[in-house]
Amino acid sequence: MNTTCCAPKTRSFSRFVRNYVLLGLVVTLVLYTAVLNFYMLYGKWMVAAFQLQLIAEQYDDQLARDPDAPLPKGFNIESFERFDELPAELRAHARPNDLELNELFYINTDQYADQKDPENPIFLVFPHQLADGREILILQTYHVGDGESVFFERLHNLALLSIPFAMAVIGIFAWFLWIIGKRLTKPSENLQDWANNLTTERLADPIPDFGFEELNDVARELHRSVNQIDQFVAREREFLRQASHELRTPVTIVSGNVELLEKSPLNQTQSRVMTRIKRANRNMQQLLETLLWLGRDNAPVGSTEHISFAAFIEQEISDLSYLTDGKHVTCSFIPDSEDTVIATSRAALMIVISNLIRNAFQHTPKGQVTITLNGTALTVKNTISTCTGEYTTPQGEGIGLQLVRRICARLNWHCTPTHLQNGGMSVTFDPGADTLVKPEPELVTS
Repeated sequence: MNTTCCAPKTRSFSRFVRNYVLLGLVVTLVLYTAVLNFYMLYGKWMVAAFQLQLIAEQYDDQLARDPDAPLPKGFNIESFERFDELPAELRAHARPNDLELNELFYINTDQYADQKDPENPIFLVFPHQLADGREILILQTYHVGDGESVFFERLHNLALLSIPFAMAVIGIFAWFLWIIGKRLTKPSENLQDWANNLTTERLADPIPDFGFEELNDVARELHRSVNQIDQFVAREREFLRQASHELRTPVTIVSGNVELLEKSPLNQTQSRVMTRIKRANRNMQQLLETLLWLGRDNAPVGSTEHISFAAFIEQEISDLSYLTDGKHVTCSFIPDSEDTVIATSRAALMIVISNLIRNAFQHTPKGQVTITLNGTALTVKNTISTCTGEYTTPQGEGIGLQLVRRICARLNWHCTPTHLQNGGMSVTFDPGADTLVKPEPELVTS
């Protein structure tokens, strides 16, 4: 069973652009709507100040033409020359020092009344200095109940209209943003689709035009890199295929001659030499199997057989024990049971087990190799020690573990190599519970 780690969460470039631009639009319109409503609801006093100032300036122009022109007067507007002439209700809650030239003075007498009444007046006073040096007070009077008048009702309705107006602007801008986003992100999406479908068979096809010079440069660089990798892999496969087949002939000859020599009487020295030749030849055969597996993606794994797992591992340890000759390396095998039987390809299992054990023996110049079997899970751990008693981590995994990874990936076996903190490496291999052969129940006879 293969284990896969959780891939990091990625973001779509087009969605990123649209979301952030739309967020900026929404924030801008919310602020704009708030400011607009502020001016709609509270800006009426600013409009009143502008209106009264305009009346005062028009009166100045009129005085220049007619010095005897009367003070401005109109609907709810009166003019006075002195503070004492203002209505008593206004003078009861204001003083002359409260009035400043060209500044609107506002007072709501309803706030000071003992009883709330729609007829309580609201006074707006605008002091203005004429060109001849005189001061006039332009007074505009409202009542509290005027809030329900047609003027104020339309003013409130206009303020409320700003909300659907803002929503309509957001909708129109979102649609426009979607159109622009598609035009901006479509080339990058096309590049992504083209890169995902770029295979060896499509390397001869012309590179599409993605509309932007930067994207075209990325596409050309990606095409060049994939083409180089494809050529390198093709050369590697051809070399491995030719080298492995060319080496098979001398290995076969050596094997045949070794079998003939074993039938002849040999002295002790010749037997030791013969043993070393056999081991070297077996090592070469396994390396050839490794080269063939690396050179062929669809190499057969062999038929399924019932295999005693512990006995199989012990045999591989025995066959490879010569790799520890002359080195201070100890090996221990600890199975949890001698009766574990699995059903799988013997050839594939032999390549995996032998490469794991070989890798541990070869990368341990001095130290301990511990092999444990727990159910179908096999753990091969080697700890390397130096002459000072310190530990070091082995460099590289070797071609053996590369082959193990490829076989495990093809057969859905689990293999996890881990570098140990105190030195060495621990590799856990598990063909899976699916390969475990359960013992048949014994028949009970009466």
